[in-house]
Amino acid sequence: MRTLIVIIFSLLTYAPGVAEAQTDFPESAQTETQTVAPTHAWRSFRGDAQSSGYAAGPEFKSLKQEWDFKLPDGGFESSAAIAEQTVFIAGITNDVKGKLYALSLTDGRKKWEFDSSDGFITTPVYESGNLFLGDMLGVFRCVDSTGKEVWKFETEVEINSSANIYQDKILFGSQNAKLYALSKDTGKLVWEHEINDQIQSSITLAGDKVFLAGCDSLLHVISAADGKELGSVEIESPTIATPSAMGDVVFFGTEKADFFAVDWKKVDIRWKRPDPKGGTSIRSSAAVTDGHVVFGGRNRKLYSLNPVNGEENWTITLKNKIDASPIIIGNRVVAASTDGRMYVIDLSSGKKLWEKQFNGSFVGSPAYAQERIIIATDEGVVYCFSLEE
Repeated sequence: MRTLIVIIFSLLTYAPGVAEAQTDFPESAQTETQTVAPTHAWRSFRGDAQSSGYAAGPEFKSLKQEWDFKLPDGGFESSAAIAEQTVFIAGITNDVKGKLYALSLTDGRKKWEFDSSDGFITTPVYESGNLFLGDMLGVFRCVDSTGKEVWKFETEVEINSSANIYQDKILFGSQNAKLYALSKDTGKLVWEHEINDQIQSSITLAGDKVFLAGCDSLLHVISAADGKELGSVEIESPTIATPSAMGDVVFFGTEKADFFAVDWKKVDIRWKRPDPKGGTSIRSSAAVTDGHVVFGGRNRKLYSLNPVNGEENWTITLKNKIDASPIIIGNRVVAASTDGRMYVIDLSSGKKLWEKQFNGSFVGSPAYAQERIIIATDEGVVYCFSLEE
């Protein structure tokens, strides 16, 4: 797919400059600790504005398939949003057209579909009856809960970045290196902020701060109110991983396979975990909760680190690369790999409790709501699972 080609090009051509950190935040700056994704909905790529990938949930040991839905002649690289008893998921057909589906969470029945002239590889965001997402042609859209287009905004360059919402604004990035803030209601431009290279990671928020990890080898801290850059940190490599925020720290890995914890108040690295072997990139976004930050690598390893100091809680090796982002549900981790395997893992010990092989590859990440897990493959199948003891 185009994403991998662009990343390789960026790695070969970009020489990062020196980051200039600014630490004087406005007195009006708001801060928030980690929130928990509501159990009745999973409205965005990582479940909440902080991109935590975490939700409360019951104890379970395995997954039971409830239904599946097939996209004819196409596949999914994105994750689902879940709201109002509906699964919203966007895919790409073999002739590079886009499909946005609304499926019943109960039985997988198709409620409606929306067609785009180009494919979707981003996760829709659901807010107040509307869905927001961009396509590979660079068109960002608002689609209502009946499948009708409300408005669109053209960036003219591919959009890989899933959006996030701040007050009355929708925020997303584009491969034209710009971060956009649009009016949720009208799609009109409120502000834009340009960095030095493409934006492929999704947008993370904590209070009124935007965290943007770019292909320019910097983590940017930006005001959500006006788009002003408040500081940046050198991370030594491009990244497509979405930062995960908890308290005053954001967590993410890079194409160089380093994993960072950045104190966004001080705009400084709190700790860094280098890849001991080097050269194996981290493309999955981390899931974070007290005591654990969990992420996967293309070296087939799934890690849990202590978010305070980066020390290893546990590491397990799966059977193939991990590009999909794991999620934490209560005391369980749900992970998926590129060979089509899904796993349930005990968060405390790292012990594998369940695994199963499916056809295709998991690139998009699991989503969770109402004790149901939704995940889709690059061969075009959406799966729904319930939790089992």
